[in-house]
Amino acid sequence: MSSTKYDDMLFEMLKECKTLPTFLEEIFGFLQRRTDFYRVATEANSPVGLPEGLAEKLVRQSFYKFKPPKTPNICNLNELSVANEEIVTETINEINEVTSSTKEDPQELVFSKSDCYNGGVFDNYCWSQTITDIDVIVKIPKNCTSRDIEVKISPNNLHVKLKSGEVLLKGDLHKKCKANDAVWSVDGQKLLIHLEKTQEMWWNCLTNNEPQLDVSKLDCSRPFEELTEEAQAKIEELQWNQQRKILGLPTSEELAMHETLKKAWSAEGSPFSGPFDPTCVKFN
Repeated sequence: MSSTKYDDMLFEMLKECKTLPTFLEEIFGFLQRRTDFYRVATEANSPVGLPEGLAEKLVRQSFYKFKPPKTPNICNLNELSVANEEIVTETINEINEVTSSTKEDPQELVFSKSDCYNGGVFDNYCWSQTITDIDVIVKIPKNCTSRDIEVKISPNNLHVKLKSGEVLLKGDLHKKCKANDAVWSVDGQKLLIHLEKTQEMWWNCLTNNEPQLDVSKLDCSRPFEELTEEAQAKIEELQWNQQRKILGLPTSEELAMHETLKKAWSAEGSPFSGPFDPTCVKFN
């Protein structure tokens, strides 16, 4: 689960924004301005941007990760503020449009590249992973609801079957997961399952009865915010130095060397004399 160390800062920000939609708009605006969250990577191992569809998947993953286990299925519009009513109405209209178009033109579910990112794809399911999480998508029949599905998740096993008895996915997990934190939901013809790994490591298969992946070929890059504070500081320093080089200004290493030279200039035994002049020194 997430840390609470930013709660006070975020709460102050929420009070300034006054409404939840404005708050979320500021968050995603920041991601658009200051990160490559919305940039689509041009190549599989590109250091900039995310694979197509992954940004939306990360948002959905975070939503279900923190969704309470018991949430009413129907939202009471009377409890919503007047400021949010228009947004809710527009959202409902968009959902109705998508639902109508789906009914008029039903299409077979096809897994996208982001659905099996760093994972595998099979006839009736696929899975993807980050260093900390696993996401599984299982194809389910049309008009299937959560009542029609039986999902059993243990630290070592995953079992999905329909009430009719048809098994959709079954097997021993490659490594242990945090079964108590697992989340699953139904989205159209998809059963979405989110698992948290007990250890930060890359899996070479979801279940042990699958063909194994070549872990050396996975995209092992990690989101900036998941890195340690030390790693984040180092990356920020590298970015700052790169910007200084572009502007023709000294980097942090050059500035530190300049300060060291300045201290040693007039020290006892120094080969230099006169006013401090760093241009007299050449470094190989």
